[in-house]
Amino acid sequence: MKVLFVFLDINSYHCDEYNFGLAYLSSALKKAGHDVRYCYASQPNQFDDIVTTVTNYVPDVIGFTAVESQFIYVKRLSRLIREIFKGVIICGGVYITLFPEAIKETDALDGAIIGEADYALLKFLEKLEKGEDCRQTQNFCYYDKNQNKLVKNNLLPLIQNLDELPFPDRELFEYNAYLKKRHSLEFFFNRGCPFLCTYCSNQALARVYGRRSNTIRYRSVDNCLQEIEAVLSRYNTNKPLHFVDDLFTLNRRWLFEFLEQYKKRFRRAFICHTRSNLVSEEIFAKLKEAGCFRVMMSIESGNDFIRNKVMKRNITQKQLSDSFKWARKYGIETSGVAMIGLPFETKEMAWDTIRTIAETKTTSFALNVFYPYKGTELYEVCKQNNLLPTNEIELKERKESFLNLPTLTKEDILFFSRNCDRLVMSFRPIKERLRFYIKKNLGNILRHLGLLDYLRESKLFIKLRRVLYS
Repeated sequence: MKVLFVFLDINSYHCDEYNFGLAYLSSALKKAGHDVRYCYASQPNQFDDIVTTVTNYVPDVIGFTAVESQFIYVKRLSRLIREIFKGVIICGGVYITLFPEAIKETDALDGAIIGEADYALLKFLEKLEKGEDCRQTQNFCYYDKNQNKLVKNNLLPLIQNLDELPFPDRELFEYNAYLKKRHSLEFFFNRGCPFLCTYCSNQALARVYGRRSNTIRYRSVDNCLQEIEAVLSRYNTNKPLHFVDDLFTLNRRWLFEFLEQYKKRFRRAFICHTRSNLVSEEIFAKLKEAGCFRVMMSIESGNDFIRNKVMKRNITQKQLSDSFKWARKYGIETSGVAMIGLPFETKEMAWDTIRTIAETKTTSFALNVFYPYKGTELYEVCKQNNLLPTNEIELKERKESFLNLPTLTKEDILFFSRNCDRLVMSFRPIKERLRFYIKKNLGNILRHLGLLDYLRESKLFIKLRRVLYS
């Protein structure tokens, strides 16, 4: 069958054409003999191009994937497509999994696949191809107008042996062209997160499957290394690798085995993600030895009440401080992301976050605006405290707030968000400020001279970054 995936990324924080979820689905569908194509839009004015693609390709199934902030655009585009397309239109992704009632908001969608879709989508297409009632597929959800009710079928069990899945399909995304725009070559090895942060969808996803937490499922080390080998042999690039798993360092046995094998088989710098309460000097030493040059460790909030009572991060100020200090000791860059605009946050608490970012001496940092995703614990807190708007609002995700916070105005949130660099650097010595602004503007200068893409491919660029970041 012919399947067209559509990924909308409008007013988005991510601005990332490559989608791991669709890449995994595409590889599974192609392995089963289906024909798969892909459309991406970062602006509504690209909708006509997608409609033209539908007209020319004539797929059997169109599949959207969307987070909450994008569903408003899914509804708009699916209505446009429905005017010229009589086939099946479905949606998947985190938002529709956590809030399947959204199906009721549009007649253009025939239904949704909720939860893990790797096998569910294959079964859906198999029924469709045989002329059977595809609405009876496990994981499928639809709105029955005749009975005026939402129908949710039973879920397939979560896949325990991730090694049985084919590697993500990068060719679907014209990956060579995509890679030219990126700083690194990305890999996603494991699924899940056992932590119970109130702003994150992982806890809510666990509840969908009747679990308390979204326990991590691991691919074998050898399977991960095989994917790296396959990708590096296909794409000729010297760019560093980026392991985007949220909790790359959680399982020490898996981590140490991976690092030991990785350094034997590859001489390639890499970036990874972790949490401040999941690292030690030993871990940083092993990361450095294997080639890690940057670690992403979220700060989230510099205020203990917001971080541990509201967000339930359960990370102490000492753990924050120690983790960034250990990274510096072993010459590893850090990226510390924080958040503002949470329920009960005050202006003084926001200043705590600015000061903490400065005190960690993190190499790079960003301050995002809190977005209350439906299905999460903090969304319910916002709802119970009448902090949510009463109408549907378009905004730049993680850049603007639509909450009605009595303790922190929207103007205050914008002030901290837009002036984060200046505010953080005001707490740092003049020498560090100069280095920061040189580093920040160097990329723009090199881009203007047409040298940035060339240098990103060279080892000299990494060495230059290390001098600036040290």
